[in-house]
Amino acid sequence: MTDSTPPGGRARLSQERSRVRRDQLITAAATLFAEGGTKAVTHRSVSEAADVPLATVSYYFASIEQLVDVVFSQTLTSWNETWSALQPEPGTVLTPDDVGAIFERLVAEHTSTTAAQRMQVYLATFARPHLMDDLHAMRANVGASMISLVQAAGVKDSIECVRALSVLYTGALVSITDPSDDIASVAALLRRQVVRVLEDGLRTSS
Repeated sequence: MTDSTPPGGRARLSQERSRVRRDQLITAAATLFAEGGTKAVTHRSVSEAADVPLATVSYYFASIEQLVDVVFSQTLTSWNETWSALQPEPGTVLTPDDVGAIFERLVAEHTSTTAAQRMQVYLATFARPHLMDDLHAMRANVGASMISLVQAAGVKDSIECVRALSVLYTGALVSITDPSDDIASVAALLRRQVVRVLEDGLRTSS
């Protein structure tokens, strides 16, 4: 039977299959890393988790280190994009509870695995100098977004509030890396804590 697919169509299908297969490997590596760190990410473990032949990993990535770097870079980029989307438009007015709800949603959207992945990537990136620019960009963007949210809630001394909120947010992420923790409860507690910090900031500003 003759293949009637035009040459250009076959090329696009091949590219799409390659993209999907590469994404499968990255997703598998990210899950393995979240569960066991870099030691858990090997050619064999990734191929088994992605349900592909062992040689497939080497075909798409020159080394396991390169694959782990991609996982780190994508995680930091995703974190960056999440916080960029939270920056309010100039002139936006928020209540402390509005900001608390944003933080609650940020945590509630996680699973224990995705929270573990983000926290482990954050810490492990310090040992990878070639990724430090990505890490610094993410940290700067998260800080800028937090400052914008705090200022939109009317707090003038935003720096102290942001420091407190950073600690609370990080603590919540660390907490939900434990699968036995109830994510919704941790997220709701974070919301109440954020509201208290902002209300204290408003009293200090007045």
